[in-house]
Amino acid sequence: MLQPNSLRSSQLLYALLSVLFLLLLYNAGGWGVIETSEARYAEISREMLRGGDWLHPRLLGIQHFHKPPVTYMVSATGMALFGVDAFGARFFLQVSLVLQALLVYLIGNLLFRNSKQALIAVVIYSTMPAVLISARNLTTDSFLTTFELAAIYAWLRYKYRSDAGWLYFFYLLLALAFLTKGPVGLIFPVLVAIGYRPKPAPDRRPSTWHHVPAAGLFLLVGASWYLYLMIEDARFFDYFFLKHTVQRYANPEAFGRSKPWWFYLVLAPAMSLPWAAILAVNYRRLKMLLPAQKRLFILWLLVPLVFFSFSGSKLILYILPLFAGLALLVSWLLVNLPADATRKAAKGSILFFAALTVALLLAPVLPVGIALPWAALLFPALTLLGLFLLRRSGMPDLNRLLLSSLVFTLPLLPYATHLLGSNPSLTNGSRPVAAIIKANQLQGRNILVYDKLLPSLAFELDRQIISLHDESSSLERETQFERDAKWRTQLLRLRQPDDLARLRTLLQQRPVLVVRNKLPTERAWMLQYFKQQQQAGKWTVYY
Repeated sequence: MLQPNSLRSSQLLYALLSVLFLLLLYNAGGWGVIETSEARYAEISREMLRGGDWLHPRLLGIQHFHKPPVTYMVSATGMALFGVDAFGARFFLQVSLVLQALLVYLIGNLLFRNSKQALIAVVIYSTMPAVLISARNLTTDSFLTTFELAAIYAWLRYKYRSDAGWLYFFYLLLALAFLTKGPVGLIFPVLVAIGYRPKPAPDRRPSTWHHVPAAGLFLLVGASWYLYLMIEDARFFDYFFLKHTVQRYANPEAFGRSKPWWFYLVLAPAMSLPWAAILAVNYRRLKMLLPAQKRLFILWLLVPLVFFSFSGSKLILYILPLFAGLALLVSWLLVNLPADATRKAAKGSILFFAALTVALLLAPVLPVGIALPWAALLFPALTLLGLFLLRRSGMPDLNRLLLSSLVFTLPLLPYATHLLGSNPSLTNGSRPVAAIIKANQLQGRNILVYDKLLPSLAFELDRQIISLHDESSSLERETQFERDAKWRTQLLRLRQPDDLARLRTLLQQRPVLVVRNKLPTERAWMLQYFKQQQQAGKWTVYY
């Protein structure tokens, strides 16, 4: 499979990336947008596209400045190209993952001067569970990681050749990362820049004075959106940088994403199996790393892991760039493993993938409530066959190890789309509710959602909905930046007499009411305005 010459490795790389991209696109809209994060990003992007305002993100009609606008802009562009649906929202996520894999190859080539080793890193990175999840669920993290890896590559090129053009590109990419998720987007590239200090080529001199204008470029581009909003309203600085940056990190309860301190120490290895296990078993081999390589990987892996472990807000994709560094480290390890250790790693990985594949194959018959079209079982069946053939093959152990990960991962991508599409309860989305509304031709009526923030329904219907806020904290919206009262047409606060009176008027206009579980007794009077109802899982649609 792998040959040491760069031409052969390049051919294999482009073949792998092409197959990966096609499989990522396969049925990418086959399941509805997932509540809560993906639904928010998709709906904000939809409203950006439909409203034509690309600088003031809105969620259900109310300005939403939790994140800078780049992710919304990219997703809105996908919907402009392919339509307002889940495929359009997710299209550039798939492009993002393929670009990340390509960047891992380019970075590996610079670090190791070995195209075979760089290709191994691509295979490892492309088969990590955390990486695959990032392309199935729309958030900022995949786009941010692409900019961060591109910035790391630009820095490596600059340090190797002392070419000022790459330095300016590095700062520009930092600015794009800053416009994607704020200050957190600088952490990985800056740490790698600190850690990577090679000797420049003898015919080149470091162009250090270029840092000043390059930093100016970063400020001009990276701060543009923030300055624009601060000019509009001076409160924006405190809102974004203090509340949504400092408080998000320091206060575990600020955004409801509190996790124990060991969250990443457990989840990061689990979401990078079997590679993390191979690394753990053979960790003593890391002593062979050169001092410069040790410094680089400590700053790429250990320092961010500690930093994010102290954060009050934790999600596994927050550390997505870490997995690229891990893939590069494991690729170095595999190339330097003795034959016996490689053989054990290959056998263990094949057994690991086979056990997972059997579970996927048996999913429809296990008592876990999973439904699947029988045709989807062809994918795990082919995987089992491929793993069996690899187990009995006489090819080199390293090739068997790498191929087993691809044989498992590539069919898993289409299988997962059918799994999610056939089991909407796994995604907690609104596609079944929207299907009822469309089937009864009700989408032209006012759509009322009782006491739930449900952006997935607005997205699936491609129209605005009206939220009825009673007690849910999710509907305590931030309206301090609104310049008029238009937002009040999409959010009725039932504890306020004026809004309750407006609700009674709306109920007389034959709307649709969507309720999760049951209305509380004191709100059951609303049901007198409806003659029919249909159930979709835990949701009831009244009309």
